[in-house]
Amino acid sequence: MSKKIGVFGAVSTGVGMLIATSCFISSASGASAVGTPFVIAIVIACIANMMAVLSIAELNAIMPNLTGGIAQYTLAGLGPLITIVTMVGGYLISNVFAAPAEGAMFANVMNEIVGDAVPPAVFSVGITIILIIVNLMGVNMSTLLQEIVASFMVISLIILSVMGALGLGTGTEVEQSAVVSSKLSDVLPLTATAFWFFIGAEFIVPLAKDMKNPKKNVPLSMVLSLAIMGIIQIIMIFGFKNYTEWSELGASASPHVLYAVSMLGKWGRYWMIIVAIFAAVSTQNSIICSVSEICCGMAKMNLLPAFFQKKNKKGAPYFVILILGFLTILIEASGISTGEQVSFLTLTCSLFWMLSYITSHINVIILRKKMKNVPRSFKTPFYPVFQIVGIILQIYMMFNISTDATQRLNIYILCFVLFIGLFIYAFFWVKYKLKMPLLKGCGVHQVMVMESPTYHEAKQEMEKAKKSNA
Repeated sequence: MSKKIGVFGAVSTGVGMLIATSCFISSASGASAVGTPFVIAIVIACIANMMAVLSIAELNAIMPNLTGGIAQYTLAGLGPLITIVTMVGGYLISNVFAAPAEGAMFANVMNEIVGDAVPPAVFSVGITIILIIVNLMGVNMSTLLQEIVASFMVISLIILSVMGALGLGTGTEVEQSAVVSSKLSDVLPLTATAFWFFIGAEFIVPLAKDMKNPKKNVPLSMVLSLAIMGIIQIIMIFGFKNYTEWSELGASASPHVLYAVSMLGKWGRYWMIIVAIFAAVSTQNSIICSVSEICCGMAKMNLLPAFFQKKNKKGAPYFVILILGFLTILIEASGISTGEQVSFLTLTCSLFWMLSYITSHINVIILRKKMKNVPRSFKTPFYPVFQIVGIILQIYMMFNISTDATQRLNIYILCFVLFIGLFIYAFFWVKYKLKMPLLKGCGVHQVMVMESPTYHEAKQEMEKAKKSNA
């Protein structure tokens, strides 16, 4: 790139990934359960994820500019078995749940406009198909466009939240208590619900090679992105209190539309339509682009089959894009539309992501011991406090992934089945295909050299020579 990305551009990317209309389901669920004390859960979740991205920033400082990102860090720290399980689960499978959740929120908004004549799945599947085609053509959202999209969404949500919190809307304010429950036993478990607001800030890391002063701006941009999202969500909770009944908020499949209409009437509905379109395009496009590149990077390290890194004439990793798109469409076509269904998807996705953040903390601890003399352009402060506290918070949220016992059990069952499948695949792939130690970390130089096309060309030549000799 001829022009380096500044903090504003990086934060725009981070916030653009964080802001999604599916976040309103989480905020509505938490706020309706305890009222404004949900703010406490938001702050704790935000701090937990700040600790995670700081650990990721340190890992990036050791091995910068790698397409596989956390996969490469984990391969060096914990070995190939854990890398495959956490990365395929934490990024491929979790985003297969995240993308349909965003599509469902967009579909619900459109369905409120056109009525029941068109099934909601038509809208969610339709926008996914369009984004698959766009990505197969190699047309990714540019930094400038991402800045525009993210800026519009941030400004819109700030205005909507501030207007609601200050009671500046044209609608009738609701007379209700700000506190539904102030018990910590009710509030603290909701940190897992608030966790969904702060997923994805680490997607700023791949921008490092094109950023001004990445040593400072990579961790700064990630922390700022999380802080901005946290402030918006906190203010929004007080807006909910003024214009929506807590019970109606929790029961709504489109709480953001309910809030906007209650505060601004029909103009609020139109406003939210635009926000929903921008959010769906931004989030789903970011997921398709980023996950396809991560899987491509894992294939370079032989952690996934080689065809995952195959690209078409436009330079798009078409196989991953098609797989991700097909699975997303499959879930969307099932007809998910209720708030409970979207919540189940987001919480399941969150549990996988929490595991990937735990591995990031562990990687920092391991590499601090294995490579204590290697210079790092960034180190997490107060080591190992942030790592230990971060791991404890992530584990706590995993054990309290949902306040509903039935939903929590269903999430655990689904994740257990998926993890068993991943472990079986990873075990046989590493032991018999790669013939590597299952739990032994690779050397950092070995991991970094896998990024070079020359490495793969030489490897292919060696394989051809072996076959010809045989």
